[in-house]
Amino acid sequence: MTEASMTIKLVIFDVDGTLLQGYSWQYLHEALGTWPEAKGFRDLFFANRIAYEDWARRDALLWKNQPLTRIREIVTSMPYIEGVEPTIQTLKERGIKLYLLSAGVSFFAERINKELGCHGYTANTLLSRNGYLTGEVEVEVPFNDKVKHLPAILQRFNLTSQECAAVGDDRSLIPLFKEVALALAFNPTDKDVEDHANVTIRKKNLQEILPHILK
Repeated sequence: MTEASMTIKLVIFDVDGTLLQGYSWQYLHEALGTWPEAKGFRDLFFANRIAYEDWARRDALLWKNQPLTRIREIVTSMPYIEGVEPTIQTLKERGIKLYLLSAGVSFFAERINKELGCHGYTANTLLSRNGYLTGEVEVEVPFNDKVKHLPAILQRFNLTSQECAAVGDDRSLIPLFKEVALALAFNPTDKDVEDHANVTIRKKNLQEILPHILK
């Protein structure tokens, strides 16, 4: 795809691997000691043997009765990709709306939205009761269907897809890339992601996206 000429007024960001160094589900599992079992669930999903919703439910059940205080400590410890904060600040100063769309855990998107002052987020919610996780999850963003949220996001900001850019690294972004004016593959995880992008960036600094958005 070739890079188009447009005025971008909204950027939709993937979170895991794009704004954060790593993947939120795995990061929680490794911190809580549940990764050996959870890795098996991941492998089943990518072998097309279970649905994403089933994968998420199996993962969440491993964390039943974990205290929210511990979860939030882990969430806060996950490092940003280099350049995230100045990139977000620059885009906001230009009046561009910033939305987080993640198939990861909502605690991470919530943290970024609050810390960096983005304009909203949608992700998957771990349910809790009386300060502890219940082992249940509300799947708002399936791995293969992020694009279904695009109409509502555009309506929220009264914009069109031709005023929107999307930034991400994995195959879950491909349907979204097909719909927006500017698709930025940020250190893509495979060639299919690159093939569906207008621009591919291979430097692990988010500031590299700015020249393409602010043209």
